[in-house]
Amino acid sequence: MGENIESPTSNQTFCPPTSLCRCDDVYEKYFEAEKLVIGIFVIPIIIFGILANITSVRVFTHRIMASSSINWYLAVLSASDTVILVSSFFVLTLPRFGEFFSFWIGSYISYSLTPYMFPIMTTAQTCSVYMTVGVSIHRYIGVCHPYKSVEWLPKKRVTWFIAGLIAFSSIYNIPKFFEVRVADVCYRKAIDYYLPLLRPTEMRNSDMYMLIYQNWISIIVMYFIPFALLIGLNSRVLGAVRRSRKMHMVSQCGTEGEEFSKKADRKERQTSIMLISIVVIFIACNTLSFVCNILEIMKIEDELLEYMVLVNNTLVIINASSNIAIYMLFSDKYRTLLRYYIFCDWSRHGELLIDKSQA
Repeated sequence: MGENIESPTSNQTFCPPTSLCRCDDVYEKYFEAEKLVIGIFVIPIIIFGILANITSVRVFTHRIMASSSINWYLAVLSASDTVILVSSFFVLTLPRFGEFFSFWIGSYISYSLTPYMFPIMTTAQTCSVYMTVGVSIHRYIGVCHPYKSVEWLPKKRVTWFIAGLIAFSSIYNIPKFFEVRVADVCYRKAIDYYLPLLRPTEMRNSDMYMLIYQNWISIIVMYFIPFALLIGLNSRVLGAVRRSRKMHMVSQCGTEGEEFSKKADRKERQTSIMLISIVVIFIACNTLSFVCNILEIMKIEDELLEYMVLVNNTLVIINASSNIAIYMLFSDKYRTLLRYYIFCDWSRHGELLIDKSQA
């Protein structure tokens, strides 16, 4: 997310005589815009996003939605977005909120959890990226190779594919659990409070590690490969949707069987447009992250980059919170299930109404 965790907030500090740590002498405060946006403004977005994603997981795992394997990707995507938002709160929002309101226990909790929450956040981000790629591959096969989709996309194979993407996301981010540690808990004179001191590990300080893993592998795995696949696959799907729409406009009337076929085609086009919309918003919200990473590799650090990182972190949080709007806009089944969950209609009557509406 472009967040620099190598430079934790610090001030003139005093280590206990028996301490082996070297406490920082300078307290680097977050700049005001960062505290206002990441520390205050995004809190309702995070809360909404967590509730929305948990609801989406429930909706996509309902028997009506789970009958389509493409919704399995969306359920995992919603779950990973939930983890992104929870970890973002602890890593990004809580320390800025704590400094803004002098709520230093919040900063203490954040610094203590950052060595664990940050790699969890990057793991969830990787999973979110590749679930978006996975659903694009699935849709491309279904739209552009419909006669082979049954053979290529049996549910067992889809299950293993999703499990493989989750496993890859987890394994790829294992090194991040060993990048930062809590060196000590030091007294911060300016705020009259003890806070954990974060230090990069020897591995994180290795030039070879930073060049190979943190820079080039990260750029390839998190940007080049997924962006190329998303743009290429969804361009093909969009072309197929346009051709289908033109064919539908040419033939406006027909037999009852043809009308049923047209209705099914409309639903397929609607699903394709929904997934393309998810991809477009994903690319729009994550492109700046790619730019920030390139600038960091080039060691271009100035005030402009700080504001770019601020905007990037905000966009990532918004992206992780906003997919519910797309689901509601394009999916009749999603809206139907959401309505019943919101109004807590858990009765058998409500279940029958859902089944009837989707018959």
